[in-house]
Amino acid sequence: YDEKMLIEDEVELVVQVNGKVRAKLTVALNEDDDKVKEMALTNENVIFHTKDKNIVKIIVVKNKIVNIVVK
Repeated sequence: YDEKMLIEDEVELVVQVNGKVRAKLTVALNEDDDKVKEMALTNENVIFHTKDKNIVKIIVVKNKIVNIVVK
């Protein structure tokens, strides 16, 4: 077998809005945080849960999760 083929080049990130899972994104491994934020904020379900609300903070844990805090 070829060990190079076992290395994953994509990961699935969970996007939360106020601690509740609202979306899952498949992104490249070690993707830039700004691009991950952009992808999360353009997701249809995330837009639905953040519209007409103030985004307080966006926390990105690389290759794991995006957490969006809104008021």
